[in-house]
Amino acid sequence: MNQSDPVKVLEESILIANRQEVKAAIERMAVAINAHYGDQQIILLAVMTGAIMPAAWLASRLKMPLQMDFIHATRYAGQTEGGELDFRVPPRLNLQDHDVLIVDDIYDIGLTLQLIEKYCASRGARSVNSAVLVRKIHNRKTTGVLPAFIGMEVEDKYVFGCGMDVYEYWRQLDEIRALEE
Repeated sequence: MNQSDPVKVLEESILIANRQEVKAAIERMAVAINAHYGDQQIILLAVMTGAIMPAAWLASRLKMPLQMDFIHATRYAGQTEGGELDFRVPPRLNLQDHDVLIVDDIYDIGLTLQLIEKYCASRGARSVNSAVLVRKIHNRKTTGVLPAFIGMEVEDKYVFGCGMDVYEYWRQLDEIRALEE
């Protein structure tokens, strides 16, 4: 794949989920999160940069009082394979005695989310749950702990759009696409 030409990358990709399917996944997650928390106050903690789009879409559908913050932790740094976790920016809000909902773009093996959940717990969060727009289905080893809220499942391809990038491009798409093998 020629990563120097983002237009060609997009043209050669395949559609995995259209905007209606993405919207329906966000709506299902919102219904489940609203049912889980009711009118309980939460901190919605978006994982940058991938969760920008799904966190905004999800937050606009949540009914409880919430504060929004972000954490910048990445294992990818513009690459297509994850490496060591790099905590770049911690949350600015005090998590002590708060219920925290971590929102991320994708669950692959779960390591990033697991480490962020542990971080939140170590900061005294009363409860920590996570929500992801996409879960990849594969046979690789995972952390074994799934997010509480999952929008949709996709096959094991490199996916982008809806906050997820390909070579740092195309996060803004409201559909999910995949690189051809």
